[in-house]
Amino acid sequence: MTHDDFVAFLEAISTPFINRDYAAWRRVTLIPFSMVTKDGPVALGTEEAMRRNFDNYLLACTALKLDQILRKPIRLEDCGDGTVIGTYETELLSRGHRATAPYVSSGLIHHTSEGYKLSSILNARGHHSWTGRDPKTEGTT
Repeated sequence: MTHDDFVAFLEAISTPFINRDYAAWRRVTLIPFSMVTKDGPVALGTEEAMRRNFDNYLLACTALKLDQILRKPIRLEDCGDGTVIGTYETELLSRGHRATAPYVSSGLIHHTSEGYKLSSILNARGHHSWTGRDPKTEGTT
């Protein structure tokens, strides 16, 4: 993965939430999908769990009145096995203003025959902070 590939991938994992496009999100993610949040790990092992989590994130986008998600690349680390760890800063914006403080996350990105796909996020914020829904209810199924 090149720096330009990473920039394009960060856009590809951001716009599905603004465009409310679940199919676009699934094109760039793998199941099982995992996230580590401040409240602990969340595992999404089925299509239904992925969809439920996506829909809950959309509730957070609505609550925060988000119209842009910016992810800025910080670092890429080649794992030597067809995966990379991509670290990036996320800014959630509403009408050009930050809706929350920026935060840094890392994702495990796989090079597949269908392109790059994300399987895990470390320091994910997801919807949990804004929807009040317990991460454990979105967990392993």
